[in-house]
Amino acid sequence: MTQLEGNAWRTPGPWVGLTIGTAAPILALASAGAIGTGLAAGLMIVPLALAIQVVRTIRNPVELQVYGSEAMRTYNKRMLVASMAYAAGVMCGVGLYNNAELSGPLAFVAALLPTIPALAMVWAMGRYLTEETDEYLRHRASLSAMIGLGFVLVAGTVWGFMETFGVAPHVWAWWVVPIFAIGLGIGQVVISRNERSQGDDE
Repeated sequence: MTQLEGNAWRTPGPWVGLTIGTAAPILALASAGAIGTGLAAGLMIVPLALAIQVVRTIRNPVELQVYGSEAMRTYNKRMLVASMAYAAGVMCGVGLYNNAELSGPLAFVAALLPTIPALAMVWAMGRYLTEETDEYLRHRASLSAMIGLGFVLVAGTVWGFMETFGVAPHVWAWWVVPIFAIGLGIGQVVISRNERSQGDDE
């Protein structure tokens, strides 16, 4: 048994479970109106922090030496900064709107606080795909993004029709960002697991 196999917390699986396990109740409570939007946004820091650990453990040190690239390291830094800015922007924007009773131009500025970091995430992903020279890594990133997009499409379609027919409460559209992030992380884990399984079979 290798050191990696002997410590499950060095693999992404447990961290993915914790990320989803903490994010899902927050989303459910916020959707049901049991907690306020500002509190929910603040609590989302916990699953976001766990998601960072997922990224850190998605590959073991040997894989990092083989498959790492300067473009990927730059991408991870950009996404980390954008994710933290997004979480802070959601808390600040929602908090200001609810507590300061903003309206007009000030409300528009408050709405931009989380919007700009979210757009920065999209920009970071696009830049990575253009800067990455390794076709294999670019394929992995594209496939992970497609899985994340699939999560968004499925969740949005199912919940949208349930809401239309009055069997589900309204959910703000900006929840699409954490849902996509969860799908992206799960996609990376699934791809890594499949590759390891294929390697073991060979």
